[in-house]
Amino acid sequence: MKEFRVAKCLENGKIGEYAIFADGSSKRRIQSDETYGKYFTVPNELNVNETSILKHSFSGRIKDAVDTIRSGNGDCINVSNLFGKHESVFYFLDRKVGEELRAKSLEGWKDTKFAWALKAGYKTSFGGYSLLNEKDELITMFDENRIPAYFDNESDARNHMHHLIEEAWKHAKQLTEAIEKEEDKKKKEQVFTDMLNAILEKYPKFTLMENLICDMLNNDLTLKFEEPMLEQIGWKVVQQIDMR
Repeated sequence: MKEFRVAKCLENGKIGEYAIFADGSSKRRIQSDETYGKYFTVPNELNVNETSILKHSFSGRIKDAVDTIRSGNGDCINVSNLFGKHESVFYFLDRKVGEELRAKSLEGWKDTKFAWALKAGYKTSFGGYSLLNEKDELITMFDENRIPAYFDNESDARNHMHHLIEEAWKHAKQLTEAIEKEEDKKKKEQVFTDMLNAILEKYPKFTLMENLICDMLNNDLTLKFEEPMLEQIGWKVVQQIDMR
């Protein structure tokens, strides 16, 4: 763990204890556990590809959490299920306690293998995104086989999703070009339905492809964008315990 000191600070009108780091990185609020004493949550400094507010989160980044502990920058992983599953890494001020927890963490994770997977879904969905399986279908709680498609590295996972988006864009353009030839609204809708069904016959039954294609089209069946883009469908790469 990099050098830090504990100091009291005024934050939002309240005085609290914080870990202040010598390198000037963001301070961390000191919290207390009834069993193990004072600790602070460690930011994820291994997530180099994320630029959003979630950059320092360990949610969906279990390998980063374990690697943080292995490098001596954390002691244990805490999992909460408030509004979805969230992983955090704790570092305890009492280093005797911290080292004991860290030793248990290292032992528990020593033989674990990790992989990367894809999650996708509607950005407005309260349930969040779902993992994709080998058929590029969204895995649901009703599926007997919930094992996702695994990728050996993050780049392969991202490239796979980019390929799906490019493929959807190609189909969306084909649809709009065919629809433009028709003037009657009902004929446009029929052409769209027939062509989309023909396209989807080439894919598994519950493929994500239909969602991607439809997300690229306006209500009048014209293209929303001038390049491959999504509006309502979101996706991200996550780390998984490799169950293969």
